[in-house]
Amino acid sequence: MPEYDHTAARSVSEADFLRLFREEAGALLSLPDHPNIARFVTFDAGARPKPILVMELIEGIRCDKLLDARGLTSRTAVALLDGILAGLEAMHAVGVGHLDIKPTNVILRGGREPVLVDFGLAGRHIRPGCATGCYGAPEIWGVVPPGVTATPLTADIYSFGCLAYEILTGRTLFDAPTEVALITAHVTHDGLPAPVKRLADDPRTADIAAFMYACLRHSPRDRATASSLREMLLRITGQLADLRWPLPLDDGRAVRHHGVSPRKSRTGNS
Repeated sequence: MPEYDHTAARSVSEADFLRLFREEAGALLSLPDHPNIARFVTFDAGARPKPILVMELIEGIRCDKLLDARGLTSRTAVALLDGILAGLEAMHAVGVGHLDIKPTNVILRGGREPVLVDFGLAGRHIRPGCATGCYGAPEIWGVVPPGVTATPLTADIYSFGCLAYEILTGRTLFDAPTEVALITAHVTHDGLPAPVKRLADDPRTADIAAFMYACLRHSPRDRATASSLREMLLRITGQLADLRWPLPLDDGRAVRHHGVSPRKSRTGNS
């Protein structure tokens, strides 16, 4: 569990931080026993010097290490994406969002089965600003269209879209020299970021771009659910299997990780 930090908490008092911790840790008790979710063991809000969450230890390889080692094929990338979605589907079924979906929070148990880990931000409420820059939805940074209610579930879907792009291409969705520039890219695009548009313009990857577009819509209410994304993924599995990994992108960018490091660029937990 991250320590209380007044900068990351964005004016939330320590007392409110502890109250939110108790509420959200309690929400984790509702998580189902699922192969793609690390098992929640217990929490202690009174622990010192900071409150703690105790989760199942998952032994395996982290997704970011797998990407760095270029250890995927198109087929294994599909299996990885489906497993992540299955975990989100199970969490969302009980109204709980993960709120920190990124490569370092996915571990492949035994090198094969993806498991969502690190539930330090998980719960039924969004804490503005508590996210990792490369993967945070616009609403995490306080940008929500008028009349739209942001939820942890739709924020997860956006973060998954960023992660899906990275898993399939080996590159983060946006390059940026600073955290501020990175967040600006997320909150100002029209739902079809330029990197995804390049995929959409190529007949070989147009359906894959549509899959990502369903995640990355600017308005939370326009995004797909984890269940519908699994159905979409099933329909494009054959197309993905016929392509080499990582997907070809003629944009002159180096493969992972360029610009702000997703493992250092964060305002939430590590």
